[in-house]
Amino acid sequence: MNKIETTAPGGSRLIWVIALVFVCLGAGYSLLTPIFENSDETLHYPFVKHLADGEGLPLAIPDQLWGQEGTQPPLYYALVAAGTFWLDTDNLPELLQRNPHWLFTEVRARLNDNQNLVLHGPFDAFPFHRAALAVQIGRAWSLLFGLLTVIFTFLLARWLFPAHWPVAVTATTLTAFTPQFLRVSATVSNDSLSAALTTLAVLLAFKLTAPAPASRRSDFWPPLLLGLVAGLAVLTKLSSLSTLALVVFIVFWRQFFLSEVHQSPGPKLGRWLVLIGLMVIALTGWWFWRNYQLYGEWFATETHLNLAGRGYITPAQVWNLRAEAERAYWATFGWGQIRLPEWVYQLFFWFSRIGLLGLLIGLVGRVAQFPQKRPLPLSLGHVHLEHIIILMGWAALNLALYLRWVMEVGSVSHTRLVFPAIAAISLLLAVGWHALLPPRLHGWFSGGLAALLVTLNIYSLGWLLAPAFTPDSERGAAEMAPLAPLDVTFPDKLQLVGGAVSGPAQTAAGNIVTIHADWRVLASMDKNYSVSAVLLAPDGAVLTHRETYPGLGLRPTRYLSPGQTFTDHYPLRLETEVEQPIIARAVIGLFDFESETRAGLPAVDAAGNSVTPVVGRVKLVPSTWPAYRPALTTQVDFGEVIRLTGYDFDAQSGELTLYWQVLAPPGRDYTLFIHLLDATGAIVAQADAPPTHNVYPTGWWAADETIAGTHRLPLTADTVAVRLGLYDPATGARLPVGQSSLPVQDNGVQIPVGE
Repeated sequence: MNKIETTAPGGSRLIWVIALVFVCLGAGYSLLTPIFENSDETLHYPFVKHLADGEGLPLAIPDQLWGQEGTQPPLYYALVAAGTFWLDTDNLPELLQRNPHWLFTEVRARLNDNQNLVLHGPFDAFPFHRAALAVQIGRAWSLLFGLLTVIFTFLLARWLFPAHWPVAVTATTLTAFTPQFLRVSATVSNDSLSAALTTLAVLLAFKLTAPAPASRRSDFWPPLLLGLVAGLAVLTKLSSLSTLALVVFIVFWRQFFLSEVHQSPGPKLGRWLVLIGLMVIALTGWWFWRNYQLYGEWFATETHLNLAGRGYITPAQVWNLRAEAERAYWATFGWGQIRLPEWVYQLFFWFSRIGLLGLLIGLVGRVAQFPQKRPLPLSLGHVHLEHIIILMGWAALNLALYLRWVMEVGSVSHTRLVFPAIAAISLLLAVGWHALLPPRLHGWFSGGLAALLVTLNIYSLGWLLAPAFTPDSERGAAEMAPLAPLDVTFPDKLQLVGGAVSGPAQTAAGNIVTIHADWRVLASMDKNYSVSAVLLAPDGAVLTHRETYPGLGLRPTRYLSPGQTFTDHYPLRLETEVEQPIIARAVIGLFDFESETRAGLPAVDAAGNSVTPVVGRVKLVPSTWPAYRPALTTQVDFGEVIRLTGYDFDAQSGELTLYWQVLAPPGRDYTLFIHLLDATGAIVAQADAPPTHNVYPTGWWAADETIAGTHRLPLTADTVAVRLGLYDPATGARLPVGQSSLPVQDNGVQIPVGE
C-alpha cells in the first residue's frame, strides 16, 4: 500500500498563499491591460452600464453597443451594476473610440504594433475615473469570482481525493495560475462567475449526497441549495444548463447506484430532482419566458448567433485547428493576438499529454481491478473510479458545448468557454501526473509547477502585456540606423525632424523593413491623423505600405501636447516580388483617415517648398537572382571593381543591354557614358546615364552580383561604333580600364555597331 498523503506541513495555509498570489497576478492583468483590450469586453460592459443607469435589461437588437451579449442572462451584469451605479459613466463613447488601423487577431511582427482595439488617452489613465473606474470595478468583481473558483477547486479536490494532498495542491495551482484563466478573471465578462458557480455546484452535489447520520438527513434543504446554485449558474450563462445536467447526474448516480448513500433511493431521488427543478424554474423561468416573448425562442441562441455573425466549420476543420484551440486555452492575451513563444505552447502540449497518459494508465489498471474495488495502481491509492468518471463527464460535456459553438461561429479562439470545467480539467491532469510520480516527488512536483506557472505569468505581464500597450520612446540599439536629419512640416501640426530605414542588407519578398521617424508636436490637434509609411519603386510604384496612428496606434494625435517629441517605428512586410534589384525610397506621409479622399496633407521644408518626405532608401532583391546570358560575351574590367561580361545589341530598336559583374563593392554611384561614333571616330550623339538608370545605383552593388541594364541609343545613319565607360559624376574622373577583350581608348571601350 502506498503512503497516504492526507496533509502537508502548513497545508491548511497553502490555499491562502495560492489565493494571495492569484489576486496579485490578477490585479496585474487588470492594471496592465488597458480598458477594453480584453476580448468582448467592449460588449459586456455596455450591458453593465445599461443596468447601472436604471434602463433595465437591454434588448438584443442590431446596432447596440452590447451586441449579441444582450441575450446573456443578467446575474453577472446586475452584480457589477450594483457596484458601479453611483458613477457617472457617460463618457463611455470616448473610451470606445475605435482604432481604425487595428490588425484584429493578426500576430504582429512588432509587439506594440496596433494591439489596441480602442484609443487610449487621459480619459482611461491611472488614477481611473468615471467609465474607466467602472470597468476596473467590474474586473475586480470578475477577479473575486475567479478567486472563488480557485478556492472551490481546492475544496473539491480535498473532498474527492482526501488521501492525496499533493493532488489537491497541483490541481488548485493549475487552476489558479493558468495564464488564460487569470486573464479571463481580470476581464469584465461573465465567464469567471460561471466557472465559480459550476465548481461550487459540483462540490455541493458531492457533499450533499454523501452518507450522513439519520439525525442529520434532510430531503428538503440540500436539493433546494443545489437548485439555488444551479439556477444562479444558469442566470449567469446559458451554457450553464450543462451545470444543471451535471448536478442532476451526480445526484442520480450517487443516490441510485451507490447503496452506501441510500438504501431505498427511488422516492428520495424523485423528491430531490423535483425540488432542484422547482428551484431552478423559480429562479430562471422568468428569463426564458422573456426570451420567448421578445425573440420567439426560449434560449435566444439564434438571436445571439445572428448578431454575433455565423461562420460554419466542420468537426474535421476544428480538429485541424486543435493546436490553436489549445493555445487559446493556456494563454493568449488581448483579442488573442498577443502570444507566448511557441516553445511554451509546445511545453504545455506535451505536459498535458503526459498527464492524460498517466490518467489513462491509472484508469486501465483500475478498470482491470474493478471487481475487487481495489485502488488505482501506481502511487494513487484510495481514488474512487466514480470520481474520475464524473470529472471526465464534466470536462467532456463542456468540450462538447465548446465544439458546437465553434462550429456555429467558425472560430476556435473562444476556449475560455471551457472554463466552467477548468476544475475538472485541472483535477484530471493532476491525477495523471501524480500517478506517474513516486510519492517522494509529489510535493516537489506541486511546488515546481507553481513556480513555473507563476514565472510564466510574471513574464506575460512584464514582457508581453506591458510592452504591447506601451509606445516606444526611443530606438533601441538593435534597430539603430543612421538617422537623417529632416525638417519637414505637415500643416503646422507635426514636424518630421529625422528619419531612417532599417532591415536586412538585401530585402526580398517576405522580409520586413522598418521605417523610423522622429516627430515633434507643433500644436494641439482636434483630429486623429494617420501616418502612411510607404516603400516606392524608382518609377513611383507602391511596393508596400501601411497606415497607422502615431505610436503604432498608441499615440492618437488628439491627445498629443505641443512640444512633445517621440520616435516611431513602422514595420512593413515586402509582399511584392521584384524581378531585378532596385533601390526603394521610404516615404512618410500624414493624412486624415476619416476624410472621404484620405488625401495626404502637404509636406513642406524649412523654405516652404513642397517636398516628398523621403526618410531613407533600402535595397530590394529578387528571391531568385536572374540568370543572364548575353548574346556577346566580353571581359572588360573597370577599376578592378566592375567587369563588363557581355552585351546584347538590337540595331533596329537601338537597344543596348549591358551585363555587369561586381568584383568588389564600388562604394559610390558611377555614371555610364555612351558615345556614338562615326567612321572618323567623332562623337555624333551621347547618352550618359547610370548603368541601370536610377533603378539600382552602383553605390549599392555588392560583390559577385550580376546586373543588367538596357539603354536606348539615339542611333544615326553615321553611327558605326559605340564607346562606353564609367565615371564619377562628382569629379568627372573615369574608372581606368584594366584587362579588356574590346578595344580601349581613353578609359573607354568600343563596341562596333551592325556586327
